[in-house]
Amino acid sequence: MRVTNKMLVTNSLSNLNRGLERLQHLSGRLAAGKRILFPSDDPIGTGNVMRMYKGLEETRQYVANNDYGIGMLTAIDGAFTDLTAILQRARELAVYGANDTLPADSLYALAQEINELIDHAVQVANSTYAGTYIFGGQETSEPPYSTEVDGDGYFTVVTNYESNKGITIEVGPGSQLEISLPGSVVFDGDDGVFQVLIELRSNLAPGKNQDISSTTLGKLDKVISEVLRYQAEVGAKTKRLETTKSRLEGLDLNLQTLISKTEDIDVAEAIMHFKMQENAYRLALDTTARIIQPTLMDFLR
Repeated sequence: MRVTNKMLVTNSLSNLNRGLERLQHLSGRLAAGKRILFPSDDPIGTGNVMRMYKGLEETRQYVANNDYGIGMLTAIDGAFTDLTAILQRARELAVYGANDTLPADSLYALAQEINELIDHAVQVANSTYAGTYIFGGQETSEPPYSTEVDGDGYFTVVTNYESNKGITIEVGPGSQLEISLPGSVVFDGDDGVFQVLIELRSNLAPGKNQDISSTTLGKLDKVISEVLRYQAEVGAKTKRLETTKSRLEGLDLNLQTLISKTEDIDVAEAIMHFKMQENAYRLALDTTARIIQPTLMDFLR
């Protein structure tokens, strides 16, 4: 086959362009710090990296869920601490009010303080975390409790929600945890916080204060024990979430390391390949300049 000057020029330019493309690709890798710029660079590695990025995204979402759960449970723990202080103070007043020798005005004063404790307990029951009412069950946007005042100036408590289930979050693959308590667990019912405090207030009256030692004190002790039990459960859940979060953060770090090993470039090796390609390109330019036939201008010098 006869090789013409045009064929020689065309083939030479084609080879030079391919070398320049390889040089540009290596330069792009160095600039990006990535070994894989396009799926075609490493199809298997690209698939692995995509799966790891998906796992990293899911892991970080679980970490965020655990953070939210820890915050919610911490808020509940604080509310239980306040509630325990209220009930302990109510118990002190109950012991004092059970004395048969107290005059009517003293019993009235004790009843007034219990009335204020009831209002305080309602405020605790309406505690929020990140705009969410922590004792409202799954109805988190409205206060679960409110108060009304009767003819004697005493507070009565009104329940404003119906949900008996708490908020549940996904803390790991296939693992869920309820991170809030509906108020019905602690505050409502005949033996709940509100009813026991209202009963104590009613018994702080002449002729009825004997019932405090026979019934009300026992109910108070029971509800205090219940609050402490629920607080212990909250503490256990918080510990579980903290442990889970620590494990997930370790997994996050491992995934980042694996992704880096798979897609990041070895700078020393990349620079070596780049210099080799650069030298090859320079040599191709020099060779092409030598083999292409001289032009008329070369003969006129």
